[in-house]
Amino acid sequence: MKARHRILVVDDEDFVRDSLVALLADEGFDTIAASSAREALRLLETEDLSAMVTDLRMPEMDGLTLLHEARRRAPAVPVVLLTGVGTVPEAVQAMKSGAHDFIQKPVDPEQFVLLVRRAAEHHDLLEQVQVLRSTVEDLRGPSEMVGVSPSLAAVKALIAQVAPTSATVLVTGESGTGKELVAAEVHRLSPRAKASFVRVNCAAVPESLFESEFFGHRRGAFTSAVSDRAGRFAEAEGGTLALDEIGTLRPEMQAKLLRVLETGEYQVVGESRMRIADVRVVAITNEDLAARVREGAFRKDLYYRLNIFPIDVPPLRKRREDVVPIAEHFAARLLREGAAPGGPGPVPALPAEAAAVLRAYDWPGNVRELRNVIERAVILSSGGELDAGLLRRILAAPGLDEAEGDSADLHIRRRLDALERKLILEALERSSGKKRAAASLLGIDPKNVGYYLKKHGISEPPGGGEEVEE
Repeated sequence: MKARHRILVVDDEDFVRDSLVALLADEGFDTIAASSAREALRLLETEDLSAMVTDLRMPEMDGLTLLHEARRRAPAVPVVLLTGVGTVPEAVQAMKSGAHDFIQKPVDPEQFVLLVRRAAEHHDLLEQVQVLRSTVEDLRGPSEMVGVSPSLAAVKALIAQVAPTSATVLVTGESGTGKELVAAEVHRLSPRAKASFVRVNCAAVPESLFESEFFGHRRGAFTSAVSDRAGRFAEAEGGTLALDEIGTLRPEMQAKLLRVLETGEYQVVGESRMRIADVRVVAITNEDLAARVREGAFRKDLYYRLNIFPIDVPPLRKRREDVVPIAEHFAARLLREGAAPGGPGPVPALPAEAAAVLRAYDWPGNVRELRNVIERAVILSSGGELDAGLLRRILAAPGLDEAEGDSADLHIRRRLDALERKLILEALERSSGKKRAAASLLGIDPKNVGYYLKKHGISEPPGGGEEVEE
């Protein structure tokens, strides 16, 4: 962060320009001035600026043209526009073109200084984010999507097709399949890769705080708003916003999200003007959103707006070729991170018999469960060989099957889904795979059995398909 923020003031009127420079200097800013847009463009390329303030109406090149050029040459420098009474519509248009803010002349000194300070602080945040992002990229390295199966190759092909576009993506699949990795990969391979990748868990956002969480708020906008807060759309500006567990949003929240997705506009709580979001959205869910639409629990228009480019991530049991490469990947990473009692060490061997044990298991918890198993095995092996006997003992231990649910996880929908899956499997077992009998045990309409099988990724029972017309 700079010791002093350097601000460029651009105005063709000497009195206005000198007054604003003096005002900012009195507030501790380092200021430079330009009497024309062309001079300002030269200074943009030679000076280390935190923000630029420019009049909208100037001879030769106006402020709007200067804004476009500034965005092209120095995109990280926020621009604050000075407008006359008759140029407010132009200022609004400029906001849509990327201006940080605008203020009417004659300016209110306190409001002007506040706007400039916010613009300079925004520039500082962008610089910090860029440094952190570079660090994360260096640590993360190449894609985390490990595997050799044709189904994973198909997912990667879809990602490669959609990443260069701005299309909204809907990533679906069972819990633990790696849907978040798909969203991150869409961002990594997109033109937005140098901007922020922001992930928000929709299930953790209370309805009363939805607008504050997503759109931000100003200090004093409500009782607990003791300071300004940038919303998730502002954090993801120029980048990608991943909406995890999108199916948990309540109807009123869905309507607000749909509005910003359709118009690109949103309003910070406590502000009167609209902002424009330059954000690519990737929605993530383990639910059947189409079924929730039919139930009336999810808006049809929002579903169609999200489902522009669907990517379904197959469960691990349907891509068993990937189990061993993923296990070896996790083992190597865990050893590098010092997961074994002895600290960082060589990657443990995975004998053929141990690999066969992993491939034979169904992995109801998918990649997440596999990671947990490998982590436990690395710890118990003390960095040695991950033998078949050790893996069998771990897989036979109670509590690993995700269908039983994680007692530490209090999320209602996940726990209910886990219990629902367990009950369906038990009913099918008791009824010897007969779907009508299983439906009777479960107390549901036999025609709905197929829906639940598909929802939980349960294979059709042998001979059970002819029993119920669906």
